[in-house]
Amino acid sequence: MAPFPEEVDVFTAPHWRMKQLVGLYCDKLSKTNFSNNNDFRALLQSLYATFKEFKMHEQIENEYIIGLLQQRSQTIYNVHSDNKLSEMLSLFEKGLKNVKNEYEQLNYAKQLKERLEAFTRDFLPHMKEEEEVFQPMLMEYFTYEELKDIKKKVIAQHCSHKDTAELLRGLSLWNQAEERQKFFKYSVDEKSEKETEVSEQSTSITHLPPEVMLSIFSYLNPQELCRCSQVSSKWSQLAKTGSLWKHLYPVHWARGDWYSGPATELDTEPDEEWVKNRKDESRAFQEWDEDADIDESEESAEESIAISIAQMEKRLLHGLIHSVLPYVGTSVKTLVLAYSSAVSSKMVRQILELCPNLEHLDLTQTDISDSAFDSWSWLGCCQSLRHLDLSGCEKITDVALEKISRALGILTSHQSGLLKTSRNKITLSTCKNKDISMQSTKQDACLHNLTNKDIGGEIGTALRTMSALPESSALCRKTSRTRLPMGKDLISSESEKSDQETGRVLLFLSLSGCYQITDHGLRVLTLGGGLPYLEHLNLSGCLTVTGAGLQDLVSACPSLNDEYFYYCDNINGPHADTASGCQNLQCGFRACCRSGE
Repeated sequence: MAPFPEEVDVFTAPHWRMKQLVGLYCDKLSKTNFSNNNDFRALLQSLYATFKEFKMHEQIENEYIIGLLQQRSQTIYNVHSDNKLSEMLSLFEKGLKNVKNEYEQLNYAKQLKERLEAFTRDFLPHMKEEEEVFQPMLMEYFTYEELKDIKKKVIAQHCSHKDTAELLRGLSLWNQAEERQKFFKYSVDEKSEKETEVSEQSTSITHLPPEVMLSIFSYLNPQELCRCSQVSSKWSQLAKTGSLWKHLYPVHWARGDWYSGPATELDTEPDEEWVKNRKDESRAFQEWDEDADIDESEESAEESIAISIAQMEKRLLHGLIHSVLPYVGTSVKTLVLAYSSAVSSKMVRQILELCPNLEHLDLTQTDISDSAFDSWSWLGCCQSLRHLDLSGCEKITDVALEKISRALGILTSHQSGLLKTSRNKITLSTCKNKDISMQSTKQDACLHNLTNKDIGGEIGTALRTMSALPESSALCRKTSRTRLPMGKDLISSESEKSDQETGRVLLFLSLSGCYQITDHGLRVLTLGGGLPYLEHLNLSGCLTVTGAGLQDLVSACPSLNDEYFYYCDNINGPHADTASGCQNLQCGFRACCRSGE
């Protein structure tokens, strides 16, 4: 039987997704170790989510296809009266709630396999029947335009129920697209010679050149790209093109905002409600169990919306790390994880290792520690970094700044010899277990032996009390996130850089609220040529730095714009008359020596 025109074929597209799910649970069933409790529960949770989607699918068919056909033909069709979906969902719930030990798991597994095999034997022919019996009836009782409208509504209903979950499925299925395509390819009877001739003369989207398809894909958001990757092996490969994944915003994606363009204006302060929701999600998620296995059960989602959203974000991050970045990581320019509820230092470390060409990194108000930058252990591993925002990352210390400075590389003119500053001396010599060591990619040499002749007394008198650190989670009433100077963006600033120099091109650095940073960390940033292009520096709430440490860093930042230079008002530092002061005054959730005034 020849296929029906695609624009009026209401069954094939939704059935393609259902067949994908059948293939997935069959694969998971064969790989599950039923003696392992985690494997057992993960399978049941996955099955529960899958069969909920089956049920949603059939509800849509009942309302938008079968119901309309019954009205038009005045005939009753009980096509979904015996599909056993509710019984299967009850079986999964019983397994999750009542099975307590390995013996019960193994007994349950036998019953589960039998029931799933029986369901699959019925479900696949059931879909084929709809395609071969009900589609012709629809063609008989409805006009061409009516069927186009029905299909449009059916697809819209399916998409409206997927949202972020569809993206997560797309990430997890990415590498299996070709196998699914081969296994579940829609079968049709042989065409007549005439039909074959017509087909050969026609052109569809699958015949477009790769460069044209890539141009079309460039208009799609991440959710849509993941859907396209499931269509065929060819589309799967195209969806893995690095240019489509240059800008990553997982925190926003997990909440339904699919923006994937440049970061330019994304630095603007989010509204109070958005920040409060992220704070609530993070607190609820950590209190629930920060290290818990991913739980996709409906019951868990109903218990706490905040936990559910944080779990969604965590799954999305895992999907990016394991299924996307190994293919496209070298093309990623922007990573924004600001206010993440679920990101960990380990996740950030894995991402940074896979994305060596990052230009814009925003980790604002995350719970990361120094270990997040362990990937940046070799010299010049992130020479393109232009924007780094660590505002509110209270666990960050000088150790992280050492790794960051190392990752920025060494300017060509400073790969040998001395780099002189107004306050300290840095020499090149062999590594001897000093506080700072940077291994060169060209020679086994390192920058070390940072000497400070006149800062001992200043550090002691300038230490700020830690007792005033805020506990409130309220949003800062004043500007709490730093921005690029007006009229500047990463693209225009990049064009101003010399082609002869590579590395240390940082334009924007915010350590606002990183109260564990000391003068030592600031001086580390002067290594390798300093920060010659830095225009924006925010050290608000860095309680233990001194004027001397600030002066040393500023001396290595000749492009610094005083209007975008922020530090504690209590410090007698450089450019005191023209710098912009502290941004954290009256701030409810970032460190400031005068919080609460």
